[in-house]
Amino acid sequence: MKKSLLAIAALSAIAGTAQADVTLYGVIDLAVGTVSHQYNADPSFPATVNPVSATAAPNTTTAMMNGGISPSRWGIKGSEDLGGGTKAIFTLESGFDSNTGQLNNGAQALVSNTNKTTTNAANSSLNGQLFNRQAFVGLSDDQFGTLTFGRQYAVFFDIYSGYDPVQFAQLFSPLGFSGTLGGGGGATEYLRQDNAVKYANKFGDVTVGAMYKIGGQAGSNTPYSAYGLRVGYEAGNFGIQAAYEGAKDVLTGATSGAGLVNVTAQDQKAYLVAAKYKFNSDLTGKVGYQRYTLSAPSDSALLAGLAGTNGYYGYPINTVSPVTADRTVSIFDLGGDYNFTPKLNLAVGIYGVNYDAFNTTSGAPATQRFYSALLDYSFSKRTDVYMGAMSTVNSGTRTAAVGTTTTGASVGSATTSYDNLPTNSIFAVGVRHRF
Repeated sequence: MKKSLLAIAALSAIAGTAQADVTLYGVIDLAVGTVSHQYNADPSFPATVNPVSATAAPNTTTAMMNGGISPSRWGIKGSEDLGGGTKAIFTLESGFDSNTGQLNNGAQALVSNTNKTTTNAANSSLNGQLFNRQAFVGLSDDQFGTLTFGRQYAVFFDIYSGYDPVQFAQLFSPLGFSGTLGGGGGATEYLRQDNAVKYANKFGDVTVGAMYKIGGQAGSNTPYSAYGLRVGYEAGNFGIQAAYEGAKDVLTGATSGAGLVNVTAQDQKAYLVAAKYKFNSDLTGKVGYQRYTLSAPSDSALLAGLAGTNGYYGYPINTVSPVTADRTVSIFDLGGDYNFTPKLNLAVGIYGVNYDAFNTTSGAPATQRFYSALLDYSFSKRTDVYMGAMSTVNSGTRTAAVGTTTTGASVGSATTSYDNLPTNSIFAVGVRHRF
């Protein structure tokens, strides 16, 4: 904590003396609501609760929730005019829990809630880093585009942030809540990517982008690497975007025993198409389709050595379970928003997640259907209040992967019948202020 405070003080001093244009910005968003089937709220977990989980939790949980629409954050961004249409740019951004002031830390939630069926936990791309949301520097040119280096969003996120029907809302859209569905191409940990080089440019009405994550492993460029490509067109009332993502040796975490994390290792391939149309000044419709496939990791021998190490964001790993058979998931969304007045907006959406091939051993593949609505009233450009709800209907069957412990013992498979899970729902009201 002392190191964090010193870093913030140093950045403040730099911002005060630099000749560049430096801006301190942020969002504080808090909601109070109820989830019908949920474990205890957890302040370490970025959203406090998990409204999209397929859970048999018997209890209703009422809590103050961090980030009903926008996850709470603060950041520093800046630019320096280098002349000739070229600028140096940087962004440092940190996500925190407004309830407690803690840094978002999904990994800590997994560890602290191991062997518990009473408290919420889920993996995340926000795992206690000081600048857990973004940390990059680069150059921007009016003609040649923008090139940046550091911790950055995957290309799917760049699309969904403007094409999700329900404001990409953290608690009222499965795309806004889940990095696995809403940008990570199959893994929430890869919603944001470290060691990444990213390029974007616009040619008239056409936008293009590319991203490459450097693995940093001796002797091979493949382990832990990732890439993304996107292209889009927006003109008049119509917009359409397409993107492709791929990644090698991705590690995704889950709760384990006694302060440890179970890890699944996988390669990923995913594609996304999204479109929107503005029917008039008040009504906009949106639609999207994504499909991702998880497969066996490219470097299984390297990953097997992670068991027993602190290889998951500094937390100890209990098991490493490589994906052995392809798992394919498809996601669709349909909806839009309507302005009743310049200050009052209603957004609605229907989302479907189909586990088309997910080691299903019997019965129909698991599916989830989400029905969402969000009413948002803006007092000003910076301050708004909102009321939102989302209902989740589960069906089908899903089977987990087989793994091994640090001693080599088998962890066997586990089949979950979604047909036996209750319909889950969330209702919340909140306030958001941007500065």
